[in-house]
Amino acid sequence: MPEQSQEKQFNKALKPEPQSEQGEEYKPKLSIWEIIIITPFYLISDSLELLLFLFGLSDFGMISLVRTSVSEFYFVVIKKMRKEIWLTSLAVGVITAMPYIGALIPSTIGWGMVVFIDQFGMKKIESTLKKVGTVGKTALKIADKAGKISGKV
Repeated sequence: MPEQSQEKQFNKALKPEPQSEQGEEYKPKLSIWEIIIITPFYLISDSLELLLFLFGLSDFGMISLVRTSVSEFYFVVIKKMRKEIWLTSLAVGVITAMPYIGALIPSTIGWGMVVFIDQFGMKKIESTLKKVGTVGKTALKIADKAGKISGKV
């Protein structure tokens, strides 16, 4: 019996708490201190990639690989973040791992997206995108399709 209760606790820990429809306040998982400590990690790695790019060199995605591995470990294993947060980080990590292209698209932008999603929740982002108009509705359709695809994998 104790094994079943441990398994239930483990499964409950893996499943994120759904956002309440009744208007409960959304609580972000990242604290302001974590954001302040992690942001320089992204800024330094982006600076190194840009510096290599300016000299016509490439790290062949090694900086991005290390940064993405560390951040995904933190998001998934330590913080148990929701799927939309770590998938956003993973997608940005894959794009920035491409030689030369990764130097032009800073991963700090992806980190900003992760922080925004965590701090405000997807409901707030969806309502904001709906207000934007055609561009926002297109972005929602793309995100919805990507979510369905990732759910099948």
